[in-house]
Amino acid sequence: MYLLIPILEHLLPLNSYNLSKTEKELAKNDLFYNWILYLLVPLQLVVVYVFLTTISNTTISTVELIAYSLSMGTILGVNGINGGHELGHKTQEPIKLFLAHVLLMTSLQNHFMTYHNSGHHKDVATPKDLTTAKQGQNFYSFAIRSQIGGYFKTWRLESNRLKLKNKSKWLNPMIVNTLIPWGFQFFIFYFFGWYVWFFYFLASVFGISILESQNYFSHYGLKRKLNQDGTFERVKAHHSWNSDHLIGRILLFELSRHSDHHFNGAKPYQTLESKEDSPMLPFGYPAMLILGYFPFIFKPIMARQLAKYESDQ
Repeated sequence: MYLLIPILEHLLPLNSYNLSKTEKELAKNDLFYNWILYLLVPLQLVVVYVFLTTISNTTISTVELIAYSLSMGTILGVNGINGGHELGHKTQEPIKLFLAHVLLMTSLQNHFMTYHNSGHHKDVATPKDLTTAKQGQNFYSFAIRSQIGGYFKTWRLESNRLKLKNKSKWLNPMIVNTLIPWGFQFFIFYFFGWYVWFFYFLASVFGISILESQNYFSHYGLKRKLNQDGTFERVKAHHSWNSDHLIGRILLFELSRHSDHHFNGAKPYQTLESKEDSPMLPFGYPAMLILGYFPFIFKPIMARQLAKYESDQ
């Protein structure tokens, strides 16, 4: 997963093909793409249950325990959070929002939906966005700031929204968005014991780190210009790092076509396009996810990529 896929993806040719207008309409109306997302939910819950029952067996070795936990964390980060992200953009479809919350619940990320839609997409590539990394910023300090700061900023976003509507602060959705994932963690603790819960919690943290690694590199070092009136220029294609590496596109529901996603967050993932004026990552998303954990390798690689991109402008 963490070695073969990045190597294979680097060896395979890039695929920048965009669907024609007719193909887009067919893909947009093809229920196959929705059912992939819907089926993620029961599969996610089954995998969580299998993990919990498997590590309940005290005879498994330490190596197996570590491997199971890393695998569970990968599934929580890639399928759970990324699937929840895609479903969570469909704000006018209650069923998809409910399924998004189920997926995000498994990794303590129910607040993610509000911050991502109302905070990140609005403020991306500006100092206001906690999930946009500055050039030279360390991944680990970024991840803590993004995760913890994003949680509390989501409270403020929801609180401000309630004030504008003259509604009670007790109607803040963050109350439920906090109780649901921690209630799920307590459920695991109560029925499976502290030992099993502890390793599931560690898997959740690892899954969150995968999310933050993607956040780290997807806008790393990119900035929107400040207008004379104090506002920032609108989000453009060159404010997101992109990748046309095929395996990452498939595994992450076309998340690697990030510029088009930021242009229209609700756009179905199967119709996202590769943009010619988008800065391109040196490697695919799977490789970049790993490199984010090693700043001493990541920073010089991205410094060269930024310099290359800026010289081409």
